[in-house]
Amino acid sequence: REDICNFVISAIDYPMVRGIPTDCHRNNWFSGLCCHKITLDYWQTARETLRTLRLNKRDGKPGYGDCEDVSLLFTAIFLALHFSAWECFGYVLEGGQILGGHGWSIFNDENSICRLYEATLSEPPAYPSGYPKINPEATEWQVGPLTYQPFAKFNRGEYYENEEAEDPLKALRIGLRGKETRKKHEAITKAWGIKTKPLRRPGLLTKLRWR
Repeated sequence: REDICNFVISAIDYPMVRGIPTDCHRNNWFSGLCCHKITLDYWQTARETLRTLRLNKRDGKPGYGDCEDVSLLFTAIFLALHFSAWECFGYVLEGGQILGGHGWSIFNDENSICRLYEATLSEPPAYPSGYPKINPEATEWQVGPLTYQPFAKFNRGEYYENEEAEDPLKALRIGLRGKETRKKHEAITKAWGIKTKPLRRPGLLTKLRWR
């Protein structure tokens, strides 16, 4: 399980273009005769995220995926090996204020202790102590000053909605810019004591353009 935790964080980077996160996906057939572009918040399957890693490997580059893409990959690998894990979609909050929409995982370690997995970190925490212990039946979880509040928790066999969470439709209305805020990543960095991937080596464009 430690190997999975380390692999997913280390092998997949965050998609950044001109200093800000992007979720634009393009399909191009026959030299542009047939093109399809998705600019909404596209949720990659675990297979699609792994495919970015396989295709980029020949050029010595990592795979790419944002918070829900990489957490879905983590959850899928755990479930494929018959380990207990859940995918969570929701919000991260600080002081009651929504910082952005987010995706993360929860999993059971070898001692059946449930822990929270943050896939956007730039390096893996110490295993298992670096992954916060949580009560899987709770409706939200604290990591330092940060609150992880899921509106949905699911795996291949079960699906739950959190009636106490903020309206899930809000996540659709705020769009990618509302989900991928700099203040969300700064708060995650502070709570975990590890920089998120977009903040690992922020360039000039990131400092100027990303709010």
